[in-house]
Amino acid sequence: MTRKEAREAGFIIIFEHEFQKLDADSLLELYYEYREEVEGQKEYLENLVRTTLSHLSEIDEQIEKNIRGWALSRLSKVSLATLRIGICELLYNPEISAGVAINEAVQLAKDYEGEKASSFVNGVLSSVNKANQ
Repeated sequence: MTRKEAREAGFIIIFEHEFQKLDADSLLELYYEYREEVEGQKEYLENLVRTTLSHLSEIDEQIEKNIRGWALSRLSKVSLATLRIGICELLYNPEISAGVAINEAVQLAKDYEGEKASSFVNGVLSSVNKANQ
């Protein structure tokens, strides 16, 4: 598993959290149950999921501050999961540059929801990054 694949797996797990409302360990266990290849970036994946969920209220607060004219409840689950992963990397993972965190989240939004969502995610994450520098 590459770092990019680990990030995508983290996105999938955070997306699933919106429906299951399970803790990080339970969500990871569920993910591993259906995946054969998880070696390589397993530690990164687990850290990303645990950090995102442990800071979820602060991450959601950052989203709310930067979505101007929107409510968190109106965001698609895909955009929400993408923003949560991106903000987690921006604020809580100093080894990932802001540019990489934003670009990877934008690519996830593009792959899973389309061009319009990727522009939205880019704008929100850029605002969060500027506000937290």
